[in-house]
Amino acid sequence: MKKTAIAILIAGSAVVASGQNGGQSQPPSPPPSPAPTQTQQAHPRRVQAKLEGFDLAPDKATANQIGGASRGPANKLVLSAPHKARVYTLRPSFGWQGDPAATYRFHIQDVTGQFAWDRRVTGTSLAYPADAPELAPGKTYMWRVISDSALMSPPPPAAIMVVVGGAERSQLEAGQDRIAGSGLDAESARAKYFFDQRLWYDSVMAYSELIAKYPDQGNLYRMRGTLYDQLPATATLAEADFARTQ
Repeated sequence: MKKTAIAILIAGSAVVASGQNGGQSQPPSPPPSPAPTQTQQAHPRRVQAKLEGFDLAPDKATANQIGGASRGPANKLVLSAPHKARVYTLRPSFGWQGDPAATYRFHIQDVTGQFAWDRRVTGTSLAYPADAPELAPGKTYMWRVISDSALMSPPPPAAIMVVVGGAERSQLEAGQDRIAGSGLDAESARAKYFFDQRLWYDSVMAYSELIAKYPDQGNLYRMRGTLYDQLPATATLAEADFARTQ
C-alpha cells in the first residue's frame, strides 16, 4: 500500500508540473555556438565588388588572359589588363604576369597599321618611355608581349586601348583641374577620379605611384586591389594587395 501511495503521489506531481508548463514538454536548450577561430576573426571573408565599365568587351577575354599565373603553369604569360579599355594618359604603363627574369618583346600598334613600336624588356612591366612616339587622342591601339623563352607559354591575344579624345577628353581634363592642392589627400582624390571614370591604365598608374610614395597607407592597397579584383587575369594581384591591408 505504501509503495502504491508513493507512486500515485509522484504521478500527481508530474501532472501538476505539466499543467504549469502549458501541457507541453520543453525541448533541451541548444548547445552554445562555437566561438570563431582566431583565423576567422583575423581574416573575415572578403566580398568582391564587381564594377562595370573597366573592360569595354569583357566577353572577348580568352583563356590566355583569364587564367592568372598562379592558377596555371609557372611559365604562363598573362596580360594584366582588360581586353579593351579606355585610357587618358598618352604614355601609359603596361604590366603582365610571367617570369620576371625573362626577356620579352613589347609591341604596340594602332589598329590601322600606320604606327608600330617595339622594345625589348627584361621583367614584367614597361612604362611607355619619353623617347617613344606619344599616343594620339581618339585613336585605338593594340599591345602584346612575346617572350624570348621557348619554355614560356604562347603569347596571349593583344589588349586593346582606346585613347580618350574630343569632348570626353576635355571633360576629363576639367575634372582633374577641379581637384586642387598637393599631398596625399589631393593625390588620392585624383586617383579616385580616374577610378570613378573607369580608366584602367590611369587608375593602376596613379595608385601604384601613390603606393610607392606612401607605402604605409592601407587604403591605397585596398583601392588598387579593388581595381585588380575586376579582372580574372589580375585576381592574384588583388589578393596580394588585400593582404597588405590586414
